[in-house]
Amino acid sequence: MTFLVEIALTNEARAACYRLRHQVFVEEQGVPIELEIDEHDESDAIHFLGKLNGEPIAASRLCLFPDYAKIQRLVVLKAVRGEGFGRTMMNCMMEHTKHHALAPSLALDAQTHAIEFYTQLGFRVEGEAFDDAGIQHVRMVRQV
Repeated sequence: MTFLVEIALTNEARAACYRLRHQVFVEEQGVPIELEIDEHDESDAIHFLGKLNGEPIAASRLCLFPDYAKIQRLVVLKAVRGEGFGRTMMNCMMEHTKHHALAPSLALDAQTHAIEFYTQLGFRVEGEAFDDAGIQHVRMVRQV
């Protein structure tokens, strides 16, 4: 079993990321489709695609802001959750940010059920819970 993470540089790879996000966020979690794709997707986001034995099973993106980078849209297909692929995706994005000196800190908006997952990766909650697309989230941050 081989899991590889790549930066989605081609239209085909980005389309695979969008399909995975649609499956998880729109179909599974009920996020309105008009909220799932935004202005960052085709302009300034760095997309990451995770493939298990060559098949896309995970996706995420990294957006750069003046003082920080923000991890967004992390998805892993339901059939393979809990096997460490989300952690590998996160580690790749954190290492990419560090290696290329993209930002001094990272932020993300975590669904509240995933707080422990991100805490184990060194993130800490900052502020109160808030609603995003009908799902409770908290902002989390960590230094690169």
